[in-house]
Amino acid sequence: MRLAGAAAMAAALAACAQTVQRPAPIAQAPTQQPTAPTRPDDGVLRVGLLLPLSGSNASLGEAMQRAAQMAVFDTGTQVELLPRDSGDSATAASEAARSVIAQGADIILGPLFSKAVAPVAQQARAAGINVVSFSTDTSTAGGNVFLLSVLQQQAIDRIVGYGVNHGMRRYAFLAPNTPFGQLMSRAMTEAAAKYGAEVPVVELYDAKLSDPTPLQQKLQSTPVDAVLVADVGSRLGVVAPMLGYSGVTAKLMGTGQWDDASVNRQSYLAGAWYAAPDPSRRADFESRYAQQFGAPPPRLATLAYDAVALTAALANQPASGGNPFTTAALQDPNGFVGIDGIFRFGANGLVQRGLAVLEAQPGGPTVLEAAPDSFSGAAF
Repeated sequence: MRLAGAAAMAAALAACAQTVQRPAPIAQAPTQQPTAPTRPDDGVLRVGLLLPLSGSNASLGEAMQRAAQMAVFDTGTQVELLPRDSGDSATAASEAARSVIAQGADIILGPLFSKAVAPVAQQARAAGINVVSFSTDTSTAGGNVFLLSVLQQQAIDRIVGYGVNHGMRRYAFLAPNTPFGQLMSRAMTEAAAKYGAEVPVVELYDAKLSDPTPLQQKLQSTPVDAVLVADVGSRLGVVAPMLGYSGVTAKLMGTGQWDDASVNRQSYLAGAWYAAPDPSRRADFESRYAQQFGAPPPRLATLAYDAVALTAALANQPASGGNPFTTAALQDPNGFVGIDGIFRFGANGLVQRGLAVLEAQPGGPTVLEAAPDSFSGAAF
């Protein structure tokens, strides 16, 4: 397994781009397509980085760019980062992709938003390079597109599997009636079938959640061992406390959406379980980022760090044709290690991650079951 971004774990791992041996064990005229550029023959590997550096998400994009630059420094690998503003539109992202391709990019990291992935991927495909996207829209993956984001379907699979192993076989599933909520409902159905669980309660509530009474009544009348809520924000602030005052004693569970201090430290989630990357692995990165930039990084900053560290890891490997960021290299079945733990890409372009099981507490989450450290175990 290659090491991609573990500098945040300890100073001893500062050379985080090196290959490591584990103990035995991305009616208008038709758009002109770019042709594969003639890349500069100077031995420098160029990495396009498409982030929203303007518009309503500029602060997030800027933070992710800082994290990416930290990864370049930490790995010490001679890659040239080509940051470009992908803005808030597919058009802006397409222009950004065209720019880095013209500069000789060997791979593109980003974009962040799903609507921008297809036009970026189209140009990258014509140029013969791959895309590692930060989008969570699984429909955009495949071909030359690999998704690095933490996929909540996998978080549901992990927490349901853990729950079943601890005697919880009857579940209630609650989520907003949105495309995301519907996607999570399907993931819940699949996880239940996989682990032999039952889901007698599935409630997709109005996104405004103006009246939680029907949810309350359904939960009071149907015995379950656990209630999994795939939601955050104000709706979670209504649903989670409701369980307590309704007399529902089932274990509260959630998804990796809760992997943020603004969510998992809420008192009404104390004792709830969810699956996400182990936060202790990114603690050093978060501390160094805050010290350098005066504020803690947003949760998505680790994606940019790990993406750049991934390219650094691959850049250190021998490659035919001069570009180490091939599909075969990205699909290494042994995977990679980043500050969000182990990950690898499947043939469908989706990321597979090793997630921990965490318990939410006001003072910060505690680890109930550690994330796996390799892909050789039964969990995979």
